[in-house]
Amino acid sequence: MNTTLTNMRFRGIVRRCAPQFRHYMKLTFISGPKRLFTSRISGKCAAAMVAMCSPSLLFCALLTIPTMIFQSPEQNAYFHFARVVENDPTRWAVLLVSGLCAIMSLAVPATMPEPRESDFLF
Repeated sequence: MNTTLTNMRFRGIVRRCAPQFRHYMKLTFISGPKRLFTSRISGKCAAAMVAMCSPSLLFCALLTIPTMIFQSPEQNAYFHFARVVENDPTRWAVLLVSGLCAIMSLAVPATMPEPRESDFLF
């Protein structure tokens, strides 16, 4: 009896959330990139996309650059810091969050209003 109620609640939640999830996926993977490549985007839109992608660039740089630069044990503290960061399992969570930020930035052009001709400086 209890599992039946739980399954019914879960199905109700899925039915309510499925259209919103589908809309967001369409916005992120179809409408946003289409508008990004087929029309001009405003400076505000570009700034918002850069701001959303900056955590991805920062974390990827933090995880890869020390390992590439400090490869010898003579560079004491830096070498050990690079090895700890390289072997830390939580780095995957950080990369996942930064990747989600980068993917969500694709939805920004679809949500921004069309730029006016006066927005362009050329």
